[in-house]
Amino acid sequence: MRRQKEQLGLRLLMLLVLAVLAAGWSASARAVTLIDQARLTLTLRGHEATAPNPDSPSEPHTVSLPYNWDQRQGAVDGEARFAFDVPVTDPAMPQALFVPRIGNSFRVLVNGRELARFGTFPPGPYDDASFTPQYFTLPAAGSAGPQRVEIVVAAQAARQGGLSPVVAGSEAEIRPLYEDALFWQISGGRFIAIVSGVLGALSLLVWLRQRESVYLFYGLGELLWSVQTARVLFTHAPLPWPWWGVVPLAAFQAAVPLLCRFALAVVGKGDTRLARFLGLLALLAPVTATIGITVPLLWLMPAWQLLFFLAGLAMVVVVVKVAVRSSVLEHRVLGVAVVLVVLSAARDNWVMRTSPEAYAVVPWIRFAWVGFAISLAWVIAERMRKDVRAMAQMNASLEAELAERNAALEAVFAREREGEKARGALEERQRLTQDLHDGLGGQLVGLLQMAQQPGAAMGDVALHLRDAVDQLKLTVDAMHGCEGDVASALGSVRYRLGPRLQAAGIDLRWDVGSLPTMTGWSARESHQLQMLLFEAFGNLMAHAQATQAGLGARLVEGSGERAIEIELHDNGRGFDTQAAFAGKGLANMRTRAAALGGTLTVRSQPGETSLLLHLPVPAEASAPVEPGPELDQLPMRPANGTLR
Repeated sequence: MRRQKEQLGLRLLMLLVLAVLAAGWSASARAVTLIDQARLTLTLRGHEATAPNPDSPSEPHTVSLPYNWDQRQGAVDGEARFAFDVPVTDPAMPQALFVPRIGNSFRVLVNGRELARFGTFPPGPYDDASFTPQYFTLPAAGSAGPQRVEIVVAAQAARQGGLSPVVAGSEAEIRPLYEDALFWQISGGRFIAIVSGVLGALSLLVWLRQRESVYLFYGLGELLWSVQTARVLFTHAPLPWPWWGVVPLAAFQAAVPLLCRFALAVVGKGDTRLARFLGLLALLAPVTATIGITVPLLWLMPAWQLLFFLAGLAMVVVVVKVAVRSSVLEHRVLGVAVVLVVLSAARDNWVMRTSPEAYAVVPWIRFAWVGFAISLAWVIAERMRKDVRAMAQMNASLEAELAERNAALEAVFAREREGEKARGALEERQRLTQDLHDGLGGQLVGLLQMAQQPGAAMGDVALHLRDAVDQLKLTVDAMHGCEGDVASALGSVRYRLGPRLQAAGIDLRWDVGSLPTMTGWSARESHQLQMLLFEAFGNLMAHAQATQAGLGARLVEGSGERAIEIELHDNGRGFDTQAAFAGKGLANMRTRAAALGGTLTVRSQPGETSLLLHLPVPAEASAPVEPGPELDQLPMRPANGTLR
């Protein structure tokens, strides 16, 4: 269905092009009285001259209009006086003259009296009326006889001076002809210059973003075509002659090969010999235009135009061949646009060579170029649409690939987490095995040896067995406790050792504040903390002879550091912290404190002993957790209630 719509649209576009060309080709000039002959008197280089050829005698002679100075006189300057009669049928009706093209400078005389003047004689460097239609109102005739009109033209070589056929009639008949010509020549030229300039600028902006040469060729070609077309808008040139002749000519000679190269790039032939040759023509355009204007060589411009024609014809053959074979719609649209420009150029050449109005003709290629530019702009838009769609598809593909990779990474992370859990469980079993072997196992072996000794005190054996059981329970509690919850670890120690402290006659005071959860802690760290406190309480009950003890824990902040400080103190007899017998127990506790990343400070004197454990809190630790009311009650049950 889409292919049928594209073919139907292409056929309708072709029919429209052919209809417009047929209508314009057959259009005839609207005129009341067409004056296409006049008596000519030539003055070459300021002197009454002999004829340059037998058909132009020095005496006044009759010539046909249009009179193209460059074609008739070649590379010389001078003046041409054209004289003709304007018939008057009704003296009461105002008469007028419409001159499609005249210049470079001119004077208009009616019955020997000057009616209008433009520019200086010879033409000044800024005088150029050649492209602007002129309208003159004749004075009242006073009689029914014809009026004698003389038009004196001052022309310079290569400035396209001369005189077109003159249309005479009443003002009511001539005025519409003049306004139509003014619209197509001036307003049409202004419209084309604006459209070409805008399209060229937009294309260059696209090129600046994407850096594709196809947009550069099109943008430069359109801007140069805009400069060439804008020449018709000026009667007083913005640049002095000959540079006002060089700039438009160079712009035209560079615009054509650039846009031909753009067309080749669109159909995928932008890197061929023909494309490079067209690029060379564009680069040489300023040189040939300067030589052709400043050093008028009659053979140079025809030879250069022939070279242009051959290169353009080769481009047309390549583009049309690709358009016929290709199923891409933009190639076909480009082929139609190229054919439209070629037919318009052929019509202009035919009219300029065969029509008596050749000097005043408005070239069709100027307007056909607009259709070509719009078509090429549509091609650019189509290419951009395809690029956007391809980009969207690429983004969708990338999103799918990213989603697939994310899923794969998630699976890898899941396997890593499972592996970490398995390794953690293995390490925990190994730790438990080592603790049971080194701690509880050694203690049980010692008890066994003590029990086997004759006369062993059963009370001592029972006391040591109770220590072993408490140590075993704390080990199990650490395995099932809340990881990183320091308050819960302290509560387990209190629950396990509280009854023994009471039995030993020691009054325990408990003061645990709000403590944060220690991130990165596992059951291993909780067990290290519990065994440190277990050994401290064990020494307290065995050696301190204290009646009161207290344990406090709080969060301290200062100097950019947060830490948990756990302090155990008693009113026992004290001991010498530097004595040899105290070294082993303290060394074990300091080792466990270092394993937790903290420090242990011990102070002791008779009646007061204090152990202070300083544990830095990680920066990402959670907010402090208020201890539950059960922490102030004795006994307290641990998180694991398996062992009583």
